[in-house]
Amino acid sequence: MEYKTITAVKPRFGVGRVFALLVGIFLVFAALLLSLTIIGIFAGAGLLILSLPFFAVARGGARYTCPNCGFSHNAVANKKVNTTCKKCRQNITVDWIDQNKKIKKNVG
Repeated sequence: MEYKTITAVKPRFGVGRVFALLVGIFLVFAALLLSLTIIGIFAGAGLLILSLPFFAVARGGARYTCPNCGFSHNAVANKKVNTTCKKCRQNITVDWIDQNKKIKKNVG
């Protein structure tokens, strides 16, 4: 099976991602404090599991459409260089484009 290539735009580290990271860190600390008592171990474990989606949002990523089958509900995590389509299992190479860097033109 050959690799197909897609181009994805790197997400900016904006207010939403910073907020998600801070909420995730707060939930982890709250889970650790609850886990210090015997009664709070189960609540701490629940809070620890609840904090994981916030860290996933803070990491960022991009959605893409498979170039092989056209399935559009795929996602790739930030800085990952290859992925696989959920539907057809096609290997896909990801080329990341930084939207913040401006292309300098050579004037000569």
